[in-house]
Amino acid sequence: MSFEIREELESRGVKRKRDAKRRRASLACETCRKQKEKCEGETELHVSKYLSSPPLDSGIQRLQSLEQIARHFLGDVPLDGENLARIAAKCTTRHTGVESFWDVNESFDVQFVSRNVAFYSGEFSHWNFSEKLRRSMSSRQDTLGLGVKEYWRPTHLQSSIRIIAESMGELPPRPIAEFLIHVFFKYAEVNNFYVERSWLQEKILVCYNSMSEYTTADIPWVCSFFAVLAIGTQMAHMEEDRSTHDSNSADDVSICSEDTVGLVFYRVACKLIPDVILAASHESVQAFLLLAVYALPVSTGGLSYTYLGLAIKMAIQNGMHRKYIGGDCDGRTIELRNRLFWTTYTLERRTSIMHGRPVSIARSEINADLPTDCQTFESPNFLNMMAYINMVLWTGEVAETLTQFRRCPKRLLPDYSERLIQLRTAINQWWDSLPTVVECRDMDPQGPLFRQNCHIKLCYLLIYIYMGRPFIFKAEENKDTPEVRHNSGQSYRSELVDACVQSALEILDTLQFLSDNFGLCRASYTEFSSCRAALLVILAESLNSGRSQRLNEGLDSGMVLIRQMIGGTSSESEISYIESIEAAIRQLSSTEREEATEPDAEQHSSSAYAKFKDWTQSMKKDKAPVDHLELSSFSPAMYISPGAESAFNPDMCDIAEFLNSDWPPSDLGLDSGILTTPRT
Repeated sequence: MSFEIREELESRGVKRKRDAKRRRASLACETCRKQKEKCEGETELHVSKYLSSPPLDSGIQRLQSLEQIARHFLGDVPLDGENLARIAAKCTTRHTGVESFWDVNESFDVQFVSRNVAFYSGEFSHWNFSEKLRRSMSSRQDTLGLGVKEYWRPTHLQSSIRIIAESMGELPPRPIAEFLIHVFFKYAEVNNFYVERSWLQEKILVCYNSMSEYTTADIPWVCSFFAVLAIGTQMAHMEEDRSTHDSNSADDVSICSEDTVGLVFYRVACKLIPDVILAASHESVQAFLLLAVYALPVSTGGLSYTYLGLAIKMAIQNGMHRKYIGGDCDGRTIELRNRLFWTTYTLERRTSIMHGRPVSIARSEINADLPTDCQTFESPNFLNMMAYINMVLWTGEVAETLTQFRRCPKRLLPDYSERLIQLRTAINQWWDSLPTVVECRDMDPQGPLFRQNCHIKLCYLLIYIYMGRPFIFKAEENKDTPEVRHNSGQSYRSELVDACVQSALEILDTLQFLSDNFGLCRASYTEFSSCRAALLVILAESLNSGRSQRLNEGLDSGMVLIRQMIGGTSSESEISYIESIEAAIRQLSSTEREEATEPDAEQHSSSAYAKFKDWTQSMKKDKAPVDHLELSSFSPAMYISPGAESAFNPDMCDIAEFLNSDWPPSDLGLDSGILTTPRT
């Protein structure tokens, strides 16, 4: 038993003995009676005034909660004013000296070495302690003439400056570079801040000036410059004249994420990575952020996730995750740092959530200011950028709530399901508060931010898919019984699943609208992955409830849309995967219909021929050059490729077994995150 509790119990015992000796008078004196009447009158007046003022809950609930807390820690003690004052006085007296003795309130430190480089040391770090020791020895240092070498970066490990000259030898003609930069800002920097346009224009002048001289400090921005060029090659096809382009034709898709020219620029940037890490400036953050954007269509949960992790580490090393309170840096640089950090954090957070990866930094470790509406930054649109950041933060709350379903006791599952419903309502209210003119929710094809707003809407709808998708494969038996019909958990689940399916159909409508009025981008992570996520939800719902006309129409339009976004082996493989699942579900539905009837021999023969014809058509479709593809195990071409016979597994033909809800989400890639397909 602690000293405080023992002392409190002893004092309570003394008070009981003292109270036992007191006896109530048979008749109170006149003075006491008047005092009591005055007190009770004032109390009643006070209560009547309180009841007529703001809601009762605001004061009484707070007092009741404080009383429960006091009794929890002190036991059943009297809570009259005199006793509370005595306890409070003891607490103050008891801890006054101890608090100062245990005071270890230590803050972080951010020191700027240059305009681009800062050094961050967190609370209770080696550096902070050495700085305390240094300050305590400052007088002796001055007397003895001792100097301290501040070791900020291991510059002796950097490459020769010749590496920049070698990189500049890979620059395209200046008109080509300016075209790719134009494409980058028009199609890549949509609702996220990656790089400032005026800053990049300055770098063009330096790159194409034969008299320019470089230092190792320039390596990070040179890496960023080549990454921008590489991203531009991914988006260049969007500048094609759509009036002469047939989207359904088998056109040349050489300008895409695997484009040879883009790979040249990317590999130049990759050669600079070791020196970008050594520099560890906010331009290093920018370089890794841009490399992550380039890698999104190639490997979202792998390579891109790794680049984002490096960007976060560089940002932490520069203290960009904390609010800067010093005076060594100008406001514009602070705004640039904040924008770079929040873009990096939200991209990594979203990728981590959708691909089941751990985040690099907890939200509780971040107190950096959010971006502000600074007119000197030309892109992206500020309100759209903030809408994207808020959507990722909302998605994070949904992810944390879903995680609780795996950890909490079953008796609390209704509470968490209700929490999801409340989150859905709050997200919907937030969405309704966004602007509907020009920015965010304006879907006018003639508007200046039409494509940006379409992307905002796609990201918003993906939240509902992510929220409802884990419940699609839950058991449906006995759903019509009275007990289940009146069960709030079942009602919540149906609500979430219905919203998930409706959002999937709305995503396809939005993509179709975007395709008709602007065009779809082969290297757009948002467009491709939202289409893929919507198709998978529709396929899952078809497996659960059958192929309704609404689902069939959505599936047909979605398959047409996703084929428009083929941009290399990665997307071709993903489409092959979806086509294989769709074919298996169609076959399963056909088999169920046949079992429900008793066809005669002629009908059976006709049905068998129809199946044979469908099979030969799928063979013809998948027999196109497949040597360069990483084929799905469900692809028909897998079974006719040389050496693939041994890989055939008859058990895998049963799609119902494949989509068994008892399998761990990580084995399927369906419940671990929405955006499992690489795209930008």
